[in-house]
Amino acid sequence: MTLNRTIGVIEILLSGIAFGLVGVFGKMAYALGVTPGELLSLRFLLAAGVLGLGLGLFRRSSFRVPFKTWGACAALGVLGYAVFASCYFLALQGISASLTVLLLYINPAFVAAGAWLLFREKLSSNNLTALPVAFTGLLLLVWGELSISSGVAVGYGIMAAVVYAMYILASGRWLANVSPYSSALYIQLFAGISLGLIHLREPARVVEVLSSAWLIIVAIALISTVLAMVLFLSGLQKLKKAEVSILSMGEPLTGILAASLYLGENLTVMQAAGAALILAALVLSSIEHKSGSH
Repeated sequence: MTLNRTIGVIEILLSGIAFGLVGVFGKMAYALGVTPGELLSLRFLLAAGVLGLGLGLFRRSSFRVPFKTWGACAALGVLGYAVFASCYFLALQGISASLTVLLLYINPAFVAAGAWLLFREKLSSNNLTALPVAFTGLLLLVWGELSISSGVAVGYGIMAAVVYAMYILASGRWLANVSPYSSALYIQLFAGISLGLIHLREPARVVEVLSSAWLIIVAIALISTVLAMVLFLSGLQKLKKAEVSILSMGEPLTGILAASLYLGENLTVMQAAGAALILAALVLSSIEHKSGSH
């Protein structure tokens, strides 16, 4: 395994851990009366502000990007992240959180198909094996907690997977040579603005939300947005798109484990078996195969 690939694998795995904590942070915020739309808007706006401040102090060159990169980041922020996140949370209103996660993570299959059709990227034999192993592991991990109260919500869950797959494919194509700091900043900014225009219309309410849940919002912005997105976009430049989608399965694993710790619950034998299968798939996908090297 080359050093560049090794770094990419580590970055995607770490981004999955950081993204995986968003569920627990979200539960904490909702318990304080914050709505999903408010949390998403403040998450991205604060993340863009913090990352922008950091770049202004230490990497001012990252602000300068070509106009076409602005357009790409606007599309990815508004049509990618904002739409994906909205579909995801709309799905949560009509189906269980576990089923929402399960539907979202059919996206590696969409990414693999899209990468082959659009870019002629072939899956290595390792990843062809890892894909069904990971999905089986995820199914075991969330089994028993699958419920549906709205058929429309199932559609939103599938749409979230499709949009996220498109986000991965487009990011890998459009941002291949763009600094991950620059792309993360502008994607967060455009996502935050578009969501904020919808969900943050009352200044008094924004002050109320920040005063009650500021620590959680800061945590989700720094850990599950700035850190997670920079690592993800950087790793995406070093690996094949389908590989990235499979390695990102560490995210739901982290989410389930974090939620279990937060709620003080023990994993069942079936959940433990599912976690083991996902870990096996992550290891298998991270091993370089000659015919599938990037």
